[in-house]
Amino acid sequence: MYDIALICTAHSEIGKCNSDELYKIIESISPEVVFEELSINLFDRFYKGNQLLDESLEIKCIKRYLQNYNIKHIPVDIDVSPDLSTSDIEYMFNTFKKYDVYKKLENEQNLLTAKSGFAYLNSNKCSELFDRKKITEKNLMEFEFNKNQLFHIYKLFHEEHNKRENEMLHNIYNYSKENQYNRAVLLIGSAHRNSIMQKITEYETKERIKLNWTFYNNQNFNHC
Repeated sequence: MYDIALICTAHSEIGKCNSDELYKIIESISPEVVFEELSINLFDRFYKGNQLLDESLEIKCIKRYLQNYNIKHIPVDIDVSPDLSTSDIEYMFNTFKKYDVYKKLENEQNLLTAKSGFAYLNSNKCSELFDRKKITEKNLMEFEFNKNQLFHIYKLFHEEHNKRENEMLHNIYNYSKENQYNRAVLLIGSAHRNSIMQKITEYETKERIKLNWTFYNNQNFNHC
C-alpha cells in the first residue's frame, strides 16, 4: 500500500518526450491516483473550464487517460508568489541565453530530451546537466552590470521552487493520511528531480506514515 512512482517530465512535447509516451508509462504502472504539479486554480482552469491552447503534455496525457481509466487526479502544487513576476523570470533567463556556454547546455538538454524522452528526463545525466546549468547561471550573473538585480530574482526563483516542492510533498502526505490507495504517481518537471528526491528522503525519516517511493528509471537510456 502507498506505492508512489516519481516520474519527471518536461512540460512541452519534443521528440520522444510526448503525451503518448507518458501515457504508456502511466499505463504500465496502473495507478489509482495521479498527483499533478498544478495548483488548485490551474487545475480548475484546465480540467473544469474550456480547453486551453497552452495545456502541458502531462495534462494532455491525463485527459486522455481519464477517458479510459477510473483514477483520481489530485493537484498538489501552489500558486506562484506575486513577489516573482513572469517578466522578471523571462528577463533573467533571457540574460543567460545571451551566452554561448549556456545555449550549448540548453541545446544538449533539448537534444537528449527529443532523442530519449522520459528515459533521459529520469536519469542521472539529466540531473548532472541541471547542476551544471546552475553553476553556469551563477557564474554568468557575475559578468552582468546589474548582477545585484539578477541575483535577487535568482534567489526568489529558487526560494519559490523550494517552497513549492515542500508544499507538494506536504499535500501528498496529507492526502495519504486521509485516503487509502495502492499505487500512485507524481508527475513533476525534471528541473525538480534532484531537490525533490532529497526532500523525499528527509520526509521518510520524519513522517509517521510511510510511503513507498520509487523513482522511474528506464534502463534503455544511453548517452555518448
